[in-house]
Amino acid sequence: MKKTTEDYVKMIRLLQKKNGTVRSIAIAEAFGVSKPTVSNIVKRLAAEGYITVGKDHLIELTEKGLLLADETIERNRTIRELLISLGVEKSVAETDACEMEHAVSAQSLAALKTLAKRKCIQA
Repeated sequence: MKKTTEDYVKMIRLLQKKNGTVRSIAIAEAFGVSKPTVSNIVKRLAAEGYITVGKDHLIELTEKGLLLADETIERNRTIRELLISLGVEKSVAETDACEMEHAVSAQSLAALKTLAKRKCIQA
């Protein structure tokens, strides 16, 4: 799985939750990139079955895209919250979680969730 794919479907999901609808310009603004850059990635995501783009240019996650977005968000949340609970500064934990969310295996994520639950009980 490409990091870019996970980042984009996650951002689309977050923008949908925040704004209700998503257009390429909102994604470009969120990432600080050009609209042509987003356009190329949106075309690829649509070809790979993660999103659809309507005639009104609204971007929607497919079931496949929604699943990937929610999994990526969950990995990020778990890692971020665990790092914060271990005393990592919030801004550092957020930055690190964004990188680590792409590399953690399902087995390691399960172990991190177990650790996070134990850490919450002890806190």
